Formats: sequence, C-alpha cells, structure tokens
Amino acid sequence: MTMLASQIRTDTARAGETRSNERAVRPLQVVIFTPLGAGGQGGVDRMMDELRGALRIECFANTKANFITTRGPGSILLSPVFLAVAIVRLVLLRLLGRVDVVHINLSAHGSTYRKLILARISRICRLPYTLHLHSGQFEEFWDSRKGILKNEIDLMFRKSHRIVVLGNHWQRMVSDRVPDCSGKIVIVPNATRKATSKNPGIISEAANVLFLGRLGPEKGVPQLVSALASLSAKPGWRATLAGDGAVKDTRAAVERAGLGDRISVPGWVDSAKVEALLHDANILVLPSLSENLPMSVIEALAHGAAVICTPVGALPDIIEHEKTGLFVEPGDAEGLASALGRLIEDPGLRRRLGEAGRSLHRSRLDIEVCAERLVAIWTELVGAGER
Repeated sequence: MTMLASQIRTDTARAGETRSNERAVRPLQVVIFTPLGAGGQGGVDRMMDELRGALRIECFANTKANFITTRGPGSILLSPVFLAVAIVRLVLLRLLGRVDVVHINLSAHGSTYRKLILARISRICRLPYTLHLHSGQFEEFWDSRKGILKNEIDLMFRKSHRIVVLGNHWQRMVSDRVPDCSGKIVIVPNATRKATSKNPGIISEAANVLFLGRLGPEKGVPQLVSALASLSAKPGWRATLAGDGAVKDTRAAVERAGLGDRISVPGWVDSAKVEALLHDANILVLPSLSENLPMSVIEALAHGAAVICTPVGALPDIIEHEKTGLFVEPGDAEGLASALGRLIEDPGLRRRLGEAGRSLHRSRLDIEVCAERLVAIWTELVGAGER
C-alpha cells in the first residue's frame, strides 16, 4: 500500500508537470473585443490597431490574439448582428479550448450595454476577463445610471479580474465607485509605434498646426477656430483640422472667419493620411473639454511635434507644462491663442518641446512597452476564471 501510494503521488506530480509544460508551450490565447475593427475611426480602434501590429513581432510569438468586432462599421442598426456574432464566436472558441483570457475594451453608452452582455457570457464560460477603460465621458455616464443598470455596471467591474485604465484620474474614478476593485486596477497608458524620423527642417519651417479628432464643441473646436482667427494678422502659419463629426459647421466657421486660405478641413482621413499629416506638422493642438488619453497627442509626441492640449483626463500624467507640452484651460480661447502664438513665433520652443515629447514617447509610450504589460496581465489570469 505504501508503494502504491508513493506511485500515485509520483504519477500525479508527473501529470501536473506535464500539464504545466503543455501550458508553457501552448500559446497564450486571448480574445480582444474591439468596437469597429481594423481601420476603425475611433481612438479605441486606433489603439487596438497599434496593439495588433505589435503582437505580430517575434517577442510575442507565444501570444495569439483573436480580435472580434462588437459594434461594427456602418449603421448602428447592424450593431446587434455584430454583437450576436461576437457572442457565438466567443462561445465556440471556449468550447474548442482556444481562448484563455478575454480583453474587453470599454467606453460609455452603447459600448457599455454591449460589454455588459459580453462580460456576463465570459463569466458563464468561466473565462477571466479584463476591462480596458477608454472613454473620457465614462465618469459622468456611470454616475447617471440608476437602479438595475447601475448595479450591473458595478457587478461587471467587481467580477473582472483586472481593470486597465489609462491614468491616475481614472484609477481614482474606479476606486471611488467600486472600492473593492482597487487592488486589481492597473495603469497602462495608450501607446503608438515609433514614428519615422522627421526632417529637422520641418520644426524650423513656418508653423503647421494640426488638429486630429472629432470636430465639434466637445473637442474645443469652436474655441480653436476663434483662437486661430485672432492670429490672422500673424504671418507664417497654416492649419489642418482633420476628423469626422461637425465637418460642414467647422468649414462654415472657418469661412466666416476669413481663414479659408489658411485652414484646411478635410473631414475624416484614413491612417495613411494621418501619418502624412503628423509627419508634416510641427504643432498638434487638442483643446478638448474632456478626454481619457487621446491617441492624437501620443502620436504627435512620437513625431516630435509640439503639443498644446488641456489638462483633462490622463493628459496631466504624460504632459508636463512647459516641458513636454503646453496646457491651456478648457474653453479658454484667449489662452489657446496665446499658446498658439508662442509656438508660431518661436521655432526654438517648438523644437525643445518636440524633442522632449519624443524622448517621453520612447521611454513610456511605445506600443511594444504597452504590449509587454498587457501580455503580462493576460498571462497572470490564465485559469483564473475556473478558480
């Protein structure tokens, strides 16, 4: 009997070791829910496109990411179809043993309603999931929900295994509302790939001001047009306001200000055009009233453009006033005009801020650094849903 018991213990240990070895060899399999899919217009999809590219490099060969669209491009009326397909795909992958961890990108409003369903399906499937919070309006949205819906949102956070936020403001926001989640909140800033080297002459050339984002009041576009109009007498600058949203209204405001020959409003532009605009710009301006951590600012830092933005959301975590960018208060058109005027007139200041921003990007905001941290989080969670 003693020998039999000893043999059982030996066989059990060997079986455990075999399972451990199999897990070590088998790729980490992650389902990542993203709203519109590859090439999507929003910041979440741009960030996920960067992550998708990073996970293809050799050092992440043992991580297999399956990106699944939840809202889909085009009409919102098709959203239920994309959501249903996403649910079916998740369940099938679970039945086939081809998913270890679920990564849920979360924004406000419709995104939250879809993710409540996907988080519950993940729990039913006994799959651990991370919540990755993106929206700059989530705080107000969460606080405005009542009753059952508020309780469901709270439960989605409590049942998550990790909560990824983009900065200190959002860490405090989640901790204040679900204090028992404080220990599983992780700050991982948005990130982008390194930019191709900019011609040094671009920084010293006439000021080329770029806005990238959804055109409208929430991004401070009326104040931006007003600020640029007040600088119309200054020579040596031009501007591009690129993005979807209130394109016609913005064009009309530019024409009323008499700036049609100096300000271009192309509307939404694809990723190749964004890259070209960033390469040619030496000033990036984003005077938003609210933000989380906008991709356009991080992209501008990578390209060595001087940044003007507002101290909202997680931006104070990466931008230091007068060192890696210039802050203006939300809604302050005069302050915005002053900051723009300084950079238009002072190529040396543009150069100093741009070089500091590029250095910051290399050290903290490179997509490979972000991917390493996310893979580490996912790896920790393998098997957690079954415990």
